[in-house]
Amino acid sequence: MRTSTRTLTVVACALVLAGCTSGGDGGGTAAPTDDPTPTTTGPDPAPTTPAPTGGAGAAPADLAPEVLLPATAWDLPVDPREESAGVVDWRLPQACDAGAPESATAMRTVVQGDGQAEAQVGVQQVALFADADAAVAEADRLAAALRECTTYASDTATTYVVEPVEIGAQGTGIATDYYGASATGSLDEAIGSYLVTTRRGTAITLVGVEGGEALVSSARGTATEQAQSAWALLCGYDSSGC
Repeated sequence: MRTSTRTLTVVACALVLAGCTSGGDGGGTAAPTDDPTPTTTGPDPAPTTPAPTGGAGAAPADLAPEVLLPATAWDLPVDPREESAGVVDWRLPQACDAGAPESATAMRTVVQGDGQAEAQVGVQQVALFADADAAVAEADRLAAALRECTTYASDTATTYVVEPVEIGAQGTGIATDYYGASATGSLDEAIGSYLVTTRRGTAITLVGVEGGEALVSSARGTATEQAQSAWALLCGYDSSGC
């Protein structure tokens, strides 16, 4: 009897131990831990390129030589041709005086031809300004100076005629009638020269033909054609771009 009781006790303990060992998840696998899932470290992101100082679409702050018409653009000998950089007086007819564009930040001038034997001379100037407002103000001042020339009278009867020019913004043309023939006849048939001023964005260009014995109509045609080409070269200074 004592032996049977001991046997039953051993069996009961074995069953209890088996139950304790198999308890928990019922599948024998370890319980998940609370440790966070490790993250994979990738390469550092590429640095971004800083925006240009002037901001996107900012107009150039200087005048490159390419803003000037090439020597081959003129129907004139390519030599002599003198280019210069620096703010100087506007190159206007003798009786006109506009001085220099004081608010300009840069300026380029080119003179092609020597004027000998009554030959024409090609002239171009480009002035750059800090902003469009300054350029507009200077274009207005320059146009006013040209209009002032029309009041001039000389012993040789030289007269000046100002005309609007449909090139760019604030386009203005001035004809020099050497002998005053337009007072009683056609300006186109008068002997003289012509120049054009116009603006694009923050830049102003002056283009003209000086000297020679051409008809005003011919000089006007040359100056306006060249001014149109010169205006096209200034697209980088226009907020609308090229």
